[in-house]
Amino acid sequence: MFAFGNVLNNQSFLFMLDLEIKRARRYQNFLSLLSLTFGHLDPSLGEDASISFKTLANLVKDELRETDIVGQGGGNRLLVMLPYADMAGVHTVRERLEKILYEYGFGRKGFTVEINEVCFPTHATNFDDLLQMAGNDVNEYPLQGEI
Repeated sequence: MFAFGNVLNNQSFLFMLDLEIKRARRYQNFLSLLSLTFGHLDPSLGEDASISFKTLANLVKDELRETDIVGQGGGNRLLVMLPYADMAGVHTVRERLEKILYEYGFGRKGFTVEINEVCFPTHATNFDDLLQMAGNDVNEYPLQGEI
């Protein structure tokens, strides 16, 4: 169920996402999704990369509401589900995360973090489209360099 800490593994996260989309559709609420793709500029970082990925997950979890759900998205991707958050809400969370990641200095340590944001039903109205948009958001802002 958990990949590590309180981060759901991919299968559990996708199960929860499917349920939350159905709930949002039934009760006409928003549901937003953040996708954080973690990378490293230096392949020799090896083990440091997995430690930093867990650090990323902990930094993200510390900035979320208790009702938000964090899961591993496969590979070096972290997914964050924000029930009842519209575009303004998810954008506020994204800005807060960008600030925290910048202050932590991932870029100075040789890592990159790219954050995408999507909202149900604003960008997508079903499970598959929401996940596709989270991975291929046209409004993505890669966070590199000094982060």
